[in-house]
Amino acid sequence: MTDIRISLTDKAIAQLPAPKEGWYLARDTELKGFFVVIGKRKRTFTVQADLREGGKRASSIRVSIGDASEMSSRAARATAKEYLAQISRGRHPKNDKLTNEANPAPAPAIGGTVASITLRQAWERYLEAHLMRKNRSEKTIEGYRDHVDRIFAEWLDTVFRLAILTP
Repeated sequence: MTDIRISLTDKAIAQLPAPKEGWYLARDTELKGFFVVIGKRKRTFTVQADLREGGKRASSIRVSIGDASEMSSRAARATAKEYLAQISRGRHPKNDKLTNEANPAPAPAIGGTVASITLRQAWERYLEAHLMRKNRSEKTIEGYRDHVDRIFAEWLDTVFRLAILTP
């Protein structure tokens, strides 16, 4: 089904048909960048906008606001306006991460700890904690292993220092 444009109200969203397969978007006619993703089982309020750096588009961000069954369209629209304003200021609304280089991220807090890890150690942790735990196929694991061993060979034993912030 193709994307549609409607005024996103609770009643209009409830009347939208579920797709036979996949998903489609119902875009709001009043607020640019605000829409609902209509899937087979779920309807999710979402916003999308361009992050700009130095007046040029750096990336396009799509952020989910919440499930349409759990919040009203009015509340979602208010949140969407807030998220769109944050994106226009160069901030990612979910992690409040600054993307504007004029406003760099704050330095690690005093009292935080610093951890050291090599790429090889990080790869082994990822292999065990994600790939094996999620039962990825041997072919997938071998593909990852090939890339790590071949492409990142020079970096495998490089020590990276990570700041770990404590609240």
